[in-house]
Amino acid sequence: MKRVGKRGEGKFVRISWQEALDTLADRLKSVVAQYGNEAVYINYSSGIVGGNITRSSPSASPVARLMNCYGGSLNQYGTYSTAQIACAMPYTYGSNDGNSTSDIENSKLVVMFGNNPAETRMSGSGITWYLEQARERSNARMIVIDPRYTDTAAGREDEVDPHSPRHRRRRWWPVSPGC
Repeated sequence: MKRVGKRGEGKFVRISWQEALDTLADRLKSVVAQYGNEAVYINYSSGIVGGNITRSSPSASPVARLMNCYGGSLNQYGTYSTAQIACAMPYTYGSNDGNSTSDIENSKLVVMFGNNPAETRMSGSGITWYLEQARERSNARMIVIDPRYTDTAAGREDEVDPHSPRHRRRRWWPVSPGC
């Protein structure tokens, strides 16, 4: 599909694969000719494994190989998640130390600050599986502090927002700037 209207209007027309590839090739040539290969960036991830053209591993992808053969492209330094974690953790918790995810099974209380593994770690196991195990085996309570009522919070949260009559039935604490 090719957008024919202004961005956000939702107007598209169906095009052939050949036209799509020609459009991409022409645009890539134009950008490289005007700005150089360092103006091309291939995003390495989307928050969902396999959710983009590089399948979350740009250095090992056919797209990366293509760009290397074409003269290279801009690469990332760190990641959007681990770079932020490395910077924020010491200021938030005092260190980067933490328990293993599997230790959730030994918990009586799980507090999640803006963490939504049900949507961001959709591997069929991992953190969401451990959350379910914790609730079944140890009857651990869970508090979710997030501006959204996420898939992770839905049906798993135990804490009631005591400040809002409107949200009294909901079991999550909506936190927003200025609260």
